[in-house]
Amino acid sequence: MSARDGARTRVGCSVDADGRITFDIRPGAGRLLVRLRPRKGEPERVRHVLDTEPGDDGGARAVLGLDPVLAEGRWDVYVLRGPDAERERVYPAARDLRALVDGRLRDREVPLAVRVPYVTKDGRLAVRAWLRPGHAEAAGLGVTESATTFAARLHGAEVGPGATAVLRRRGGGPTRTAEVRAADDHRSFSFTVAHRELTADGAGVWDVFVRPAREAPLIRLARLLDDVADRKSVFVYPGTPVGGLMVRAYYTVDNDLSVSVTPRPAGEDAPTVTPS
Repeated sequence: MSARDGARTRVGCSVDADGRITFDIRPGAGRLLVRLRPRKGEPERVRHVLDTEPGDDGGARAVLGLDPVLAEGRWDVYVLRGPDAERERVYPAARDLRALVDGRLRDREVPLAVRVPYVTKDGRLAVRAWLRPGHAEAAGLGVTESATTFAARLHGAEVGPGATAVLRRRGGGPTRTAEVRAADDHRSFSFTVAHRELTADGAGVWDVFVRPAREAPLIRLARLLDDVADRKSVFVYPGTPVGGLMVRAYYTVDNDLSVSVTPRPAGEDAPTVTPS
């Protein structure tokens, strides 16, 4: 850890409804760097450097506008204090994400670009970004002993003739389909999947998509349009026992919606419910 790390440079941020992020850096820095976190074993390839301007009380301010469009992934935030200075990871100050809370209520254009600042597991500041050619925002989810009902809303598309929900088994194999019920606005929709259809092939994971019209490309169901960067451990749905298996809808590490079918724990007599 460098002396600068020990001093803990703090960076606060605020986000507007369109995704612009204003960073407040204390103490002031020369420039701000955001870089796409590479996958394990891969080199770093993408980064953007932002100029700063004087802020309040000796701080500095940098704005990440809508251009550049951030590739999907996790972007770590650094400061650069001089042309030859080593970049420094930063710690979060206040994050104002209020403009994102009700983002699901606004219709969005596609491709959909979403950014959510968050705090990493080691306490540093980062930005989670999604970039999707199409999007179906997951909404309510209802679970009974025999089936799960999914509700979602399309952005950049409408429910048309031949619309179908598709559950695709991860790793290859069969798919399952369900009839889509469209609302009057042709954007909101729901569908129901019987648990027995998902347990027929044993344990596995099913990824959830919608095909909004006949011959249209599949669109992944996900929950992206709010202020939650990582919802897998925050929104936990009930697991339902079906014979010797347990069926449970869940959010992945990318906030996509999937359904897991796992062996039923010994002695499990009733659904396991964790409040979301």
